[in-house]
Amino acid sequence: MHVSLLFPLLTRLLDLATKAISDSELAELTTQRALASTWTSLAPSFPTSHIHVLPSLEHAVQILESIHSNSGIPLHVLVTGSLHLIGGIVEVAGLSDVAL
Repeated sequence: MHVSLLFPLLTRLLDLATKAISDSELAELTTQRALASTWTSLAPSFPTSHIHVLPSLEHAVQILESIHSNSGIPLHVLVTGSLHLIGGIVEVAGLSDVAL
């Protein structure tokens, strides 16, 4: 199963919160919705039910954990972006002991 998760670099961990996007854009997830729309137009055969626009890193990790626990199949996750984003995912997912 392929899933596309689009979310801002926003987390409850204050030291990981982004300051690059305005509060109104974060509240509306404007950039993430535009990316989802572009992804849909570039890959029209990709199921839209597998595209998730989410408000935070925690939500993305929760979706992945839910998919794994409901399907029972192993997940292979590719995270792309800045080192700040990668570090946030490693921290939120509790992978710091195996990520390095």
